[in-house]
Amino acid sequence: MAVPAHAQYIQTMGVDENCTAVGGACTALPPSLGSYYENPSAIADLARPLIGFNARAIDTTHLDLEDDDGNHNIPRTNTKGKYAVAPTLAFYTPIMKNVTVGIGVGAPFAITADWTNASGIHRYDMSDQSLFILDVSPTIGIKLTNRLSIGASASITAFRHLTTQTLIPDSFGAALPPSLGGAGTIIPTTPTSAIIGSISLNTNKNFHIGLPPNDMETAFDSVAGVFGLQYKLSDTVTLGFAARTRTKNTFHGTAALIVGGTSQTSPFALRLDMPGHIQFGIAAKITPRTTVSIDYQRTFWSDAVGFGSPADIKFSTPLLGFINKLEVSYKAHDTSNIHMGVQYALTPRATLMGGYAFNQSIFPSDAVDILTYDSNRHIFSTGLRYDMRKDQTRSGLILTGSFQWVQYEKRTIATGESANLGGVSLPNLTAADTLSFTSNRSPFTFGGSIRSLSMAIQYVF
Repeated sequence: MAVPAHAQYIQTMGVDENCTAVGGACTALPPSLGSYYENPSAIADLARPLIGFNARAIDTTHLDLEDDDGNHNIPRTNTKGKYAVAPTLAFYTPIMKNVTVGIGVGAPFAITADWTNASGIHRYDMSDQSLFILDVSPTIGIKLTNRLSIGASASITAFRHLTTQTLIPDSFGAALPPSLGGAGTIIPTTPTSAIIGSISLNTNKNFHIGLPPNDMETAFDSVAGVFGLQYKLSDTVTLGFAARTRTKNTFHGTAALIVGGTSQTSPFALRLDMPGHIQFGIAAKITPRTTVSIDYQRTFWSDAVGFGSPADIKFSTPLLGFINKLEVSYKAHDTSNIHMGVQYALTPRATLMGGYAFNQSIFPSDAVDILTYDSNRHIFSTGLRYDMRKDQTRSGLILTGSFQWVQYEKRTIATGESANLGGVSLPNLTAADTLSFTSNRSPFTFGGSIRSLSMAIQYVF
């Protein structure tokens, strides 16, 4: 995270292949490297130390949109290359009977996409975008009884990254008053309007992680809590519950404005929270070889500042001499998601996995834009786990590979329907010092898919 076109929040894509491969239905499943995020109580079942690493390559180039100028696509997933990479690293170890501790590092939230800049109304809203949150999560799991385990982790935002670019068409410049170099005239904005400048945001670059998007802002100023429990109804049926609190985040960096031959920079600050959620489910071993799991998740987007309430980008130095902030209202609402998974043991070592999830759209049609590229999503996943542990000691490697396909339902926004999709095609001052986006001046249809391929390596000591 993933946190772009809306490159699907990694929050709904998973942080661990053992969970991703079963459609995210994993709150009642045994421990794996992503338990710090998915359900920390699961690690209480570990009898030996476990270390694991996961890397997911995300491809958003199969998203597409259409306006009056035809179809547009994403040539690259981010400005650093065709793919984005979301890593996860975790280590857990029992420290006493019935108590296990550990730490996880991963990106629970991400968005990324680099749209074509040649034409399209999307350019006046976003032409490229990237958001990643990287957490460090100390974790504990406690087995209270043979049936009941509880756990918690503190997800500390260690690093974050935000990059956006909005292109400015000639209609914006023409509509500016003569005192600011314009003509005070409204001219048509089309998907092929000439570009006269841009507004871009880039967070501070204090740390280089070595993976796209590479440069991150150092944080360590925000903590979210993750709480979980598992209860074994029987030897074959387990119930699971997990809850994550809202993550408060404020991005800091440099805003750059270019209009005609004029350029200006200013420090900026943006409060943009990541949502909390609850998730509960059941896992049942229905045959000696087959395990099924079903989860329900409720995500509280309406409580997240910047999504449920307006996102205010505040400039330390007024742009153009009078713009102190850029405000965008997304009106996000809470969503319900269903996750279903199945595992089938092909052999004592090889397990085939599959899953499906349905995610509700987050943003209404009157507020959706390119950053929040959003519709109902159908998520299909499959994977294979190969357990190489020694039969006698139960130590050794566990390898998991998975593939995920996120399909967006096609969604059409009528001309003028979205208050944000027109971007800065025209100056829109909602207050004397506040610039806001405008409505789309062309119909807009979007859909397509995001695909990811990933590999997880775990070692049990």
